[in-house]
Amino acid sequence: MSISWRKIEWKQVEKNLRIIEVVAIVGGVIFAGVQIRDLRNSESARLMLEFNTELNSDLNASLITAIEDNKPIFKENGGEFTSTDVDRYLGIYELLNRVNVVGLLHDDMLYNAFAYNIVKTYQNKEIQSYLVKIRQEDSSFFRGVELLAKDILKAEAYRKNNY
Repeated sequence: MSISWRKIEWKQVEKNLRIIEVVAIVGGVIFAGVQIRDLRNSESARLMLEFNTELNSDLNASLITAIEDNKPIFKENGGEFTSTDVDRYLGIYELLNRVNVVGLLHDDMLYNAFAYNIVKTYQNKEIQSYLVKIRQEDSSFFRGVELLAKDILKAEAYRKNNY
């Protein structure tokens, strides 16, 4: 009789160990998921700070101010910037779009930090004329800037209509 009692006890212990094992595995997966999410959030914030630092450099900050104030941009139009200055500035937004497309930035962070300046830049008449001019050579120049601005404008329209 005692042998069968031990078999029953062992089967119960084995069953309990398997339950504990499953719970431990599920807990580990959940913990890993939380850690990955936190790491992504941290990396997204770090990238946003780096883009913000670059856009707040003296030259880019002056260019942003000229765009916001609807002042002339290019030297040939009475502004203070060269096409190289504008290319560098637009290049930051181009890279920002690329980083966003691959999922390294959270859309909310991007929107909150840069939406206003991206849209103002994209809607600026001198910038639009410049894009038309340089796209005669290569139609892909600064398409990311345009896509980013259009996505933001769509998001703004959605927010207006649904909130």
